[in-house]
Amino acid sequence: MTVKSLTKFSADQVFMDNLKNYCKIDQNFDDDILIMMVDSAATLIATAISEGSNANLYYNEPRFKIAIMKQVKEDYYERGITADSYRPELSTGINGIINQLRSESSDEN
Repeated sequence: MTVKSLTKFSADQVFMDNLKNYCKIDQNFDDDILIMMVDSAATLIATAISEGSNANLYYNEPRFKIAIMKQVKEDYYERGITADSYRPELSTGINGIINQLRSESSDEN
């Protein structure tokens, strides 16, 4: 199965290679899952910054890319049987990044 990229992030091979390096993923058999996770995380984070916001607006924002990587890494490694009953908090979560970008976004308007 080949999954179609829905954001610039998952379509960017350099970003995807960096993500796999960040997550310490050496194989290719989960690439379709990673594309879906990246698109989902990008949409989730963009919407958390500003309702109805398009993730592609943040394509050149390095903090946004780091937030995606952190979220995807958590989702990738915390999936499975215990994912619904036990999920530790991210040690360095993405909330700070979201709040910074949200505040900068509201300052511009």
